[in-house]
Amino acid sequence: RGEKITKYVEREILNHRQLVHPHIVRFKEVFVCQNFLCIVMEYAAGGDMFDYVVRRGGLRESEARWFFQQLIIATEFIHRMGVANRDIKLENTLLDGSPKPLIKLCDFGYSKHEKFQSAPGSRVGTPAYLAPEVILTTTGNTYNGKVSDIWSCGVMLYVMLVGSYPFERAEDKKDPQRLQRMIQRILRVEYSFPERLHISAELQDLLDKILVADPEKRITIPEILEHPWYNKDLPPGVKEMNDTMVIPSSGYQTEDCL
Repeated sequence: RGEKITKYVEREILNHRQLVHPHIVRFKEVFVCQNFLCIVMEYAAGGDMFDYVVRRGGLRESEARWFFQQLIIATEFIHRMGVANRDIKLENTLLDGSPKPLIKLCDFGYSKHEKFQSAPGSRVGTPAYLAPEVILTTTGNTYNGKVSDIWSCGVMLYVMLVGSYPFERAEDKKDPQRLQRMIQRILRVEYSFPERLHISAELQDLLDKILVADPEKRITIPEILEHPWYNKDLPPGVKEMNDTMVIPSSGYQTEDCL
């Protein structure tokens, strides 16, 4: 407790507890003791997606699609609930520990609700996943956090396949300007796949439509849900899953929980 309890912690509590979904880590309760504010969440036994991908040196296209299908369903639900996550990444995506793992999104500390919180206008998130409009935002300007979430999903898909970030380069490691170089590549959407990987034309088409600098021209989630690559081997009922999700009866409560 104290100065570390910021507006981000409050947003995390208010937004996360509304998101009850199979692909989102369940928010169970929050309580305060003498020195700490404690958030109790569902346990995900399989660790996070970053470690999972790194251990395998990247995933086969079919396995990456399995995870990406779940990611998009989770993100679509979050957006339906009026929330932009603003920090979607492998490190914030947990696994349930089953033989064919299911993903669980977590960490809503940078999230914003479109009705109850101001429009996104700050450069928050993890640099490697930032959308161009987030990088370019200036004081007094805003951007659509839901649209920038889609960019982050595209970066996640690339990392799942390759095992490294799309806008980083091996030669940057010893360069003191490596962060700035990466940011410039993001703004130019300058990425490619290693020659060792054989990426299907459908996958390349989808990524080319997600990783678009102009947010107005970026593919939408409904369009992703209809894309041929996304729909391949899609389990029955997945597209309709979010129609059956029940919104918590408590609604969005903004009482002082800190």
